[in-house]
Amino acid sequence: MNERVNIVFATDRNYIQHLAAALVSLLFNNRDVPFTVSIISSGMTPKDRRRIDEITKGHSCEIRHLTVSDDLFARLATEHPMYPKGIYYRLLIPSLIDEKRVLYLDSDIIVNGSIQELYNQEFGDAYVCAIEDPGFDRHRQLKMDASSRYFNSGMMLINLAKWKATGLQKKVIDFIENNPDAIWFPDQCGLNSVINGQWKKVPLKFNQQSSIFSEGFDEKFDCFSKEELREARANPIIIHYTGGSKPWHFRNRHPYKSLYWNYLKMTPYRRAIYSDLRPAHLFKSMIPKNLKTTIKKLLNKQTA
Repeated sequence: MNERVNIVFATDRNYIQHLAAALVSLLFNNRDVPFTVSIISSGMTPKDRRRIDEITKGHSCEIRHLTVSDDLFARLATEHPMYPKGIYYRLLIPSLIDEKRVLYLDSDIIVNGSIQELYNQEFGDAYVCAIEDPGFDRHRQLKMDASSRYFNSGMMLINLAKWKATGLQKKVIDFIENNPDAIWFPDQCGLNSVINGQWKKVPLKFNQQSSIFSEGFDEKFDCFSKEELREARANPIIIHYTGGSKPWHFRNRHPYKSLYWNYLKMTPYRRAIYSDLRPAHLFKSMIPKNLKTTIKKLLNKQTA
């Protein structure tokens, strides 16, 4: 592969450590691939940037830091306060990057092998190549055809030429703004509503989701074949730590948890500890819920 492979991450400051692990795993397992890695963010300090740039030493990798305003998605963030603004940044890809195709990756992933097979996929008429998110049944709320499948937006090989030609970015943002009650996962629901099944499925090994390790998964869902599940569990290319429990949480029991820590040791964040064992987190967890509510009300009154 001689042409540069275009990778995009989108993150806020809270996920920079995890982005570092994802980036080093990508470079370590694809040493023969020249990359252009674009990082869309709103809160990186010069020190953060130096740490990210340090990871690329010895690799054929150009880093592009694309800084966006934290106010861009203030309205959407108000409608969906459970989600950080950073999840919307991937929607800016068409206006920030001038390429025909890009591979978008969430920051809570580890790359465990070569991405060449994935990156070289033919699009046909599809907007993205992706993996199905199992258990979806909210077609009516998202105004999707009943036969349309719903994909996970944490790994998307994006047909950027088609996104731009069809004005996908504006359509998705408009849908999220105009249908707040239908949205469970803001960017993902918006993308699926507008794309409405016009995407191409690739093997599950390219976005191994945590749910496939849950008890009874094979009996509950039939969107993946037994062979596909077996390959994804045993030989994943991209491990996506989906769900609320992450490998940087002490009680997390993901079977590939150790890989996150192994790659993190190869970054400037090698001395990091479990996020839920940090003093500030432990102190916060000791405060009774009713006292937290009282403090929050007092602070709101002071800033009103």
